[in-house]
Amino acid sequence: MTGPADDAPLDLAAAYALGALSPEETRRFEAFLATSPDAQREVAEYREVAALLALGDGEPAPGPALRARLMARLGQPQKPRRPWLALAASLLLVLGLGAALVLARRRLASLETQLASQTETLGRTRDQLVQRENTLNAILDPGVQLFQLTATGDPEPGIQLFWNRAQHHAIVHGYRLKPVGPGQAYQLWFIQDGKPVPSVTFKPQANGSASVGQVPVPTDGTVSAAAITVEPEAGSAQPTSPIVLVGTLQKS
Repeated sequence: MTGPADDAPLDLAAAYALGALSPEETRRFEAFLATSPDAQREVAEYREVAALLALGDGEPAPGPALRARLMARLGQPQKPRRPWLALAASLLLVLGLGAALVLARRRLASLETQLASQTETLGRTRDQLVQRENTLNAILDPGVQLFQLTATGDPEPGIQLFWNRAQHHAIVHGYRLKPVGPGQAYQLWFIQDGKPVPSVTFKPQANGSASVGQVPVPTDGTVSAAAITVEPEAGSAQPTSPIVLVGTLQKS
């Protein structure tokens, strides 16, 4: 029966690279290793395989040249195959399977990321559709009246104010509104009993449109008109700039 001590010194390269030799066998092989370029090359090759396996996730399979040399070495006629040479072959197989598994995991992660992004986009689109449907239903409510706020002598820009008198709220829709400066916004005012009552602030989008829903309308007096001014973004208690859009709110 043969063991590591019976092997030709070069046959111990794989076991040495994988740390499978006893201390005495290691000392004996290292003495041989210092004088044998072939042994030094084989140890380097086996260590490269072991290192690739240890690195795992981030590394590819062994290069073709290294794989060919190792497989040629394993295929050479020799004594009955040693456990450490079989282990080296197993390392090549495991490393190849590991690389395929890593690639599959990366592809799965990429698909999961794409799916998450698409799901998020789908969710936003669904929310927008629900919001638009709710707005449309609110506008088409039989109790809603439409009023127009315009600039003096200028048909555009404009504000459409949909007032639901029964529910005491309004929907504000602006179109072709001019941009406002940094820190500024448009502010809606209801004229109640001849006095301005502050309401919501809003900024137009890049295309000049704006939409605000569920705007409370004062109920403890007579609301006769609505107006728009440009105010600080947080809003003002009283108008601080000239009226840019105005319209009456009278029952039909």
